[in-house]
Formats: sequence, structure tokens, C-alpha cells
Amino acid sequence: MIPSRWRLRRLAGPGALLGVLLVGTATLAGALHVREIRVQGCRRFPAQEVEKVLRTALGTPTVAARPERLRGAVLAVPWVADAHVAVSLDGIVTCSVAERTPVAVAEDGGRRQLLDAEGCLLGPAPPDAPPLLLRGFATVPEERAALLRALPALEAAWGGRVVTVHRLGPADVALRFANSPCLVLADPAAPGQLAAARRVLAAWLAATGTAPRRLDARLPDRVAVLPQPTAPAEESS
Repeated sequence: MIPSRWRLRRLAGPGALLGVLLVGTATLAGALHVREIRVQGCRRFPAQEVEKVLRTALGTPTVAARPERLRGAVLAVPWVADAHVAVSLDGIVTCSVAERTPVAVAEDGGRRQLLDAEGCLLGPAPPDAPPLLLRGFATVPEERAALLRALPALEAAWGGRVVTVHRLGPADVALRFANSPCLVLADPAAPGQLAAARRVLAAWLAATGTAPRRLDARLPDRVAVLPQPTAPAEESS
């Protein structure tokens, strides 16, 4: 039995509408591509570094641009502590960044790089970088991180701010305090020795009126004092 024209028209109506919808959806999806990158929250560090990472999404269909994948790429930037990424249907990628906070500068091999409190290298140090300077830790980042964790205890024991730290060995550092006229050798894992070193320095200054060249507080219950070299006596004519 041949279907009537009315029945064919009735069946063709929904099919044609579905076809139009499918074609329209495919056309719309093809037209909606990532076309713009917006980065927010960068204050200490250049937003261009995050934009460069996200630029790989430009031209990608918005339905294929996965925010979590883009977030993972942004988190690979050393100074980014956290990030939130959103992709709008009209092709705009928005990224809100939380920066790591620099607390010190690592100086090794002529390079100066910012450090956060966990010892992570964040990037080149600008002229207005934090005043705390760490040297000699390039090959032992775990010791650098341990030193930064111990820093509050070291400063509290001495009663002053550390301005430079030079690594001498696995448990040895040379400290320069802002309020000290000499270097202080210490074990970062034994900050209590610095309190004794401070008392020895005060007694030495009171007795001699001159600052020693160095204090060594690495041994338990003992502080060694290295005096300044004495000038050679002038030969009598």
C-alpha cells in the first residue's frame, strides 16, 4: 500500500526539523572557537607568561577546550600557586591566578632568582627583590627549603634579621645578621646555639671594643671566636 501524500508530509516534517537542528548545531559548534585570553591576579609577575601558556587554546572549539587541562598547564608556571580557568561559549578563556610570594633571592653562578618560603625558584629577581640572599644551595634544593623553614627560629634565637646565608656544607651555613658586625657560623638544625653566640659577642665587644672576624656556633655548648687579624708591627728604623 502506497502511503498517502499527507502521511509522507507528516513523517517528513519532524525529520526535516531534526536535520535542520543538527546542521545548525554543527555549524554553531564549528563557529565557536577560543578567540581571546584574559588573565587576572598578576601583580608581582608578568601576565604574559600565563597568556603564553593559554595561547595554545586559541582556535580550539570551545567545547574541546578543557578548563582543567588548561589549569594544569598554568600551574606549571613556577610562580603560580593556584589558578582558576573558565571557558565561555563565546570563545573567551578567563584565568584568575594566585601568585607565590617571594621571600628571598637565590644567587648562584651569577644568576639571581626569586624564592618563595618553600624554596621554590620563581624566576629572575628584579631590583626591588626581597633583601634576604641565599648562596650555594643550587645543587641541594632540599637544604634550601630546610633553611627557609628554620629561618624564623634562627632569627628569634639571635634576636635579629638574617640578610645573607652562605652554604658551607650539609649542616653548616655562614649567617650575616642585620645587627651583627661579624659572620656567624651555625647549624640550621640547632638554632639554640645562636643565643649563646649572641652573648659571647656582647662580652667580646665589651672586653675588647672591637668586633671579631667570625663566631662559630656549630658545636654544642661552645662558641669559638676568630679575632680580626692584627696589623704587623712596624719595624723600627
